[in-house]
Amino acid sequence: MNIILKEISKIVEENIKKYLPEVSTQDLEENGKIYYMNDKNGTLFDYYINNHLSPFMCFYNDKENMGAVKLILNIDGKIDIYFFKNHKNKLYKQISTSINVTDNEILNLAVILNKIADNDNKWGASIEDMDSDIQITEDETNEFTSQKEDFSTLSELLKTCIVTKKLLDENWKVGLMQKMEPMSEMDSGWFLSVGNETQEYVNNAENLCILTLNELCEKDAVLIPYLMNKEIGDVLIRISNDEFEFDDNKKEIFITKLD
Repeated sequence: MNIILKEISKIVEENIKKYLPEVSTQDLEENGKIYYMNDKNGTLFDYYINNHLSPFMCFYNDKENMGAVKLILNIDGKIDIYFFKNHKNKLYKQISTSINVTDNEILNLAVILNKIADNDNKWGASIEDMDSDIQITEDETNEFTSQKEDFSTLSELLKTCIVTKKLLDENWKVGLMQKMEPMSEMDSGWFLSVGNETQEYVNNAENLCILTLNELCEKDAVLIPYLMNKEIGDVLIRISNDEFEFDDNKKEIFITKLD
């Protein structure tokens, strides 16, 4: 078994004894096997979007298959462990710890798990039953890391933005984009409008709504590259059906509706 997975197994076993002393191995599914729960998001998504590997779980040996312990290994080596007591899907205790590993070692484990689990269509499998003590090639690592940009884009598109109701209700395309200070981690900071709304209209909160950038981009994929890697204060306008540029107050906004 991969050395990090061995350490995870040891940590889970020790902390079950410490925080769930009444629970024996017989009380746990397959005597306490640890399962890699990549069946919800997948290794790539969790690594690049959630900054951790997919969760590691122990389950109670009951018909409801309730969770007993969930361990999250973050890409910086920090570990969060959640305990669930008395066969109830209710958090009993949470602790944090860490393991002495490098970022590259965790990346290597992510590539391994992606290869032997996700790519092999093994979802929620026991880490004991997977051949994780293998060497990863440079090409396999490069293939994994080459997808970072795609997931970075997805991460941004999952954030929220403020749009005018005119834009949505009347089926207009975005004509004006303004990058403002985000109000939260899940706020992109973008304000998007048709571009011909009055200031009085925009200042009325009843004329605004919140949705994800992805919801807009599903209707108008042209937006995607222009939403990426912009600075607070940047203002862009649509100058053609498929193009935006930074606003220099010299060009009119190209205003058009969705097909």
